[in-house]
Amino acid sequence: MSPTGWTPCVVTDPRFDSAAAWAGRLDSADDATRQAFAEWRSDPANEAAWRAVDDARRSAVALADHPDLLGLRHATIARAVRNRPYQRTYRRWAFAAAACAVIAAPLAWLTVPSDGRPGVSAPNPTYRTDVGQRLAVTLPDGSRLTLNTDSRVRLAYDTVARRLLLDRGQALFEVAKHQGRPFVVVAGGQEVTAHGTEFDVRLESDATQVALIEGKVSVASTARTGRPATAMTVDDVLVASPTGVSIRHTPGGAAALASWSEGRLTFADQTLASAVAEMNRYGSQPIRITDPRAAALRISGSFRTGEVAPFIGALTAGFPVTIHERATGEIEIGYRR
Repeated sequence: MSPTGWTPCVVTDPRFDSAAAWAGRLDSADDATRQAFAEWRSDPANEAAWRAVDDARRSAVALADHPDLLGLRHATIARAVRNRPYQRTYRRWAFAAAACAVIAAPLAWLTVPSDGRPGVSAPNPTYRTDVGQRLAVTLPDGSRLTLNTDSRVRLAYDTVARRLLLDRGQALFEVAKHQGRPFVVVAGGQEVTAHGTEFDVRLESDATQVALIEGKVSVASTARTGRPATAMTVDDVLVASPTGVSIRHTPGGAAALASWSEGRLTFADQTLASAVAEMNRYGSQPIRITDPRAAALRISGSFRTGEVAPFIGALTAGFPVTIHERATGEIEIGYRR
């Protein structure tokens, strides 16, 4: 299932094993154990490992009955029971297996380069999602990365900078402060540098969009064209294309653009054409507009990603449109005269 030259979900840092062990002890922990756990978490590296394991543990619980995971989960538990030397070892490895299962499942992919690269801390994973999927992970420095549908980010951390490469799609970054090592996202020929902030980056075929939700970032071209870096403030939305850079400022607009991270799409006086294009990013049932008058209609509202029926229902209730579902499943939106 993995691309050639890559190996799936290999946990090599002993901190992750310790974090999984703590997860197995906390259910019946006394005050002394919880105090020891708090002291262990005071180390930033341990805290980052705990957040990663805890995220995987919660996801494993939420997805316990997902049909694509049931077979893997049962096989893993059966092997652990057959080979366990004692209870604690079994529970620790069960959590580690759950983390790998969640990451390796069809919901999202995590792959780790098997060939070491000089100057880059290993392992430096690649995170990717398929259409309709989202993935939230805690990075080694404690920062949070959330991938939108059909997206891919490569991690390239080293001793100088925390660098990430957005190859496709869209991602939300919640940056942990780190003295001396800037957090840099490279996307579509643009370099976004942040220090303790939250921002969203979307890569289009002909442009890169950056929406600043909190803190400060600067955006510069990787081509070294001589154009100075553009400083952004909260609620700025920057669009960089081969023809130039533009910024618009709308209170709350940046957060609305990132509402996908909570499973919703928020439209504020947008054309129906742009709203349909967004809905099509998430669903397997395509929507097509057949009349330019329908495409030009303005729409506002909030809809869950991938749920086509409520979106179509809102259109038929409040707009002069016609709806036709073809035998292929494609939905056509026309204009009602």
